[in-house]
Amino acid sequence: MKEFDDKFQEDIDQLVANSNEIIERVSARLGTRISVKKRDDAKIRRNVEYVMARTKEIEDRILAISGILFESPKEKEDLRVTIRIACEFHKFLLDFGDAPPRDEAEFVAETIRSGIDWFMSFATECNYLDDTLSVWSFDRQAISGFVELRRACLRRFDELCRPSASIGLMLASLLAFVHLELAFMAQTYPSLLHSAFSDEEAQW
Repeated sequence: MKEFDDKFQEDIDQLVANSNEIIERVSARLGTRISVKKRDDAKIRRNVEYVMARTKEIEDRILAISGILFESPKEKEDLRVTIRIACEFHKFLLDFGDAPPRDEAEFVAETIRSGIDWFMSFATECNYLDDTLSVWSFDRQAISGFVELRRACLRRFDELCRPSASIGLMLASLLAFVHLELAFMAQTYPSLLHSAFSDEEAQW
């Protein structure tokens, strides 16, 4: 764990150094000082530790009861990345409630976007699950607002983590959660394109 901690801190320091250099150059060109949100190392570390712990907990439970599913390294990677991004989104939902800041929403939407290839592979692998183990149907209707979507996500995540959940229920809940993640990403899409939108115009 210490090796991870050291590498994580190095990555943060490098990111901040690069960001500060860019900010200084832009400030000089504009002739004005650009203010940025202060970095909270303690919060970043807590979030990473939470996501790592929840990801391992859920992944271990699924692998322990999944039988011949997820045997190859690629299948395990697809499962792990899908769970990790779900945990990151869940942490975002817990931290910011029904009115998340726009910058945080855009950041987590970008995280979701980065996982699409793994999501698709994971869904393909789940197709081999015996239909008798799970009811795969879930609401495919687009959810109109963030508050409703957040509640649906929290409900699905609780189902995923339920101690008595079968492998079928866990995988179905994870697939449904990913579906909701993609719906959230679609909700943020206009503000990602139109950076001139004000926070008041964001449709949360």
